Amino acid sequence: MSLLKTLSLLTLVVLTTGCVSSAVDPQIRFGVEALVPPFESRNDKGELVGLNIELGNALCAELESRCVWIDQDYATNLHALEAGRFDVIMPMTATQARRERVDFTDNLYPLSSRLVARKGATLQPDVQSLKGKRIGVLAGTSREAFAKARWADAGVTVRSFQFNDHLIASLLAGEIDATLQDSIEITQALLSQPQGQAFDFAGPALNDPMLGNGVAMAVRKSDTRLRDNLNAALERLKQNGQYQAITERYLPPAVPDSPRYFPNEEGLPFSDAVQAGETLYLSGMLGLDADGQLVKGGIGPQMTQAMENLRTELQRRGSSLAHVAKCTVILADIKDFDAMNAVYRRTFPTDRLPARTTFAAKKLLANARVEVECLAVAAR
Repeated sequence: MSLLKTLSLLTLVVLTTGCVSSAVDPQIRFGVEALVPPFESRNDKGELVGLNIELGNALCAELESRCVWIDQDYATNLHALEAGRFDVIMPMTATQARRERVDFTDNLYPLSSRLVARKGATLQPDVQSLKGKRIGVLAGTSREAFAKARWADAGVTVRSFQFNDHLIASLLAGEIDATLQDSIEITQALLSQPQGQAFDFAGPALNDPMLGNGVAMAVRKSDTRLRDNLNAALERLKQNGQYQAITERYLPPAVPDSPRYFPNEEGLPFSDAVQAGETLYLSGMLGLDADGQLVKGGIGPQMTQAMENLRTELQRRGSSLAHVAKCTVILADIKDFDAMNAVYRRTFPTDRLPARTTFAAKKLLANARVEVECLAVAAR
């Protein structure tokens, strides 16, 4: 065979392979639990309706595929996806724990998780307020995993329910004190109903990596082509306006959250942290130990302790050192710059060093050698 024929054949193979790799499946099978209006449910005729159903059908149309909707219990849908019962979980919140098992598309829309309780209950979505209380969650959700991991060990009773109507009935009967739910779902199911007039959101929306920050679609890790096709179709829907036309019928207009304040635990007249949107502002950190005493040894040990205090505070607020955007370092003596810098450099990931300002002051509180204040991006 001539060299020209060989190259032509190889070119044909490459082109053919490229066509196969970018081909779209003739059908896409979505696993869905149609019990969650306004996202997915059945109308009086038994037809699937809701935000996720409309988005799924629009994505299939964009991909020239046929949507096949398969009823699936949400609490067992990861196992069913891995077993090949369907190709996509619609919808699912992307969390780190779930990413270990499956892959996710880009977010379809934002997610807001909030506590709901009787009006006047004065509950807040934190362990101090909820200790001794009974909190209802839906089985298999990221909110169930969050409540069990963050609250259960602190004396909060977490009760899981298979269906939302059972959970709401328990809340109305006083068998649980509150529920942690998606804000739109619980508004539709309870707060906008006559029996829900005695209930309201308790405290601000939660922001924690275990809860995720949006609603996506889950696919098997091996289905990267399907994931990429769905992402591309979603972007085209946004560009041609179909996405906005669908979502605006179901989702409330975005309203900026009020700042969330985390008061100083010792009663001092400032907050340890304030969260405004996705930005977390932290008060200055000194090199204080667990007893509130300045560590001994000068700039090195104090800077090390200050950065450890920063790490701890970030974790408490659901963020991390990798999410810090800007720091200000205040030195009692500018001659301590090199020693401070050595500790600072090894604290942050080498590829994620925050912007920084450093200056010297004549004297710091408690005769400290250094104070560090930072702002970070809240966990995503």
